[in-house]
Amino acid sequence: MTESATYDIAVSFAEEQRAVVDEVVEACRQRGLTVLEGNDLPQARVRFLVPFVSTVDDLVDRDHVLPVLTGEPPASSDVIYLRADEHLVDTLVARVEAAETAGEERALVSDLAEAHKQPAPAGNALRQLAEQFAAASPALAGRGLTGTLHQGDSTIALRVERAGDAVYALQVDSDNERVNFVVLVGSAEQLPVLWQRIEDMLTAL
Repeated sequence: MTESATYDIAVSFAEEQRAVVDEVVEACRQRGLTVLEGNDLPQARVRFLVPFVSTVDDLVDRDHVLPVLTGEPPASSDVIYLRADEHLVDTLVARVEAAETAGEERALVSDLAEAHKQPAPAGNALRQLAEQFAAASPALAGRGLTGTLHQGDSTIALRVERAGDAVYALQVDSDNERVNFVVLVGSAEQLPVLWQRIEDMLTAL
């Protein structure tokens, strides 16, 4: 591996993000970081891959990957991400310096790029589903409903009740790739907020 094939960071981005990324890359280089733009050198080694993403769905939690969210931030997220703001370059410099001090090995760009494409573990989606349910629960009270949640490592069970009677139940088992979804009383239209949030999260499993 030649010296020219090692970098501090590699950036990946969509064409519409080029203006923002160009400013960040120039600022990083002025601060002394070596930057690889794109994945043109798959055998190059970098300390971090810095993908610029526009949506929460594109966030991933991987070693040596520092995602930068350019779109609207989520209410909550299990993935640590950076924002494209005035602190971004300082943060990148600090992370690179910390990795150098700790003697951390660089990783292949090709490996990081492939890992970035992989879906997040199902556990993350389950945790997000639980958070979505918790966020929707206050809206249930206005309809005379209460909600309960039971969560395991690979399962989650939601239950909505009215006056002690179950009206809505959902169970997700990621290990067995099984979803049990039951409306026990009335129709799903009675629970539009909860319905939509669960529909959105199920697509991530």
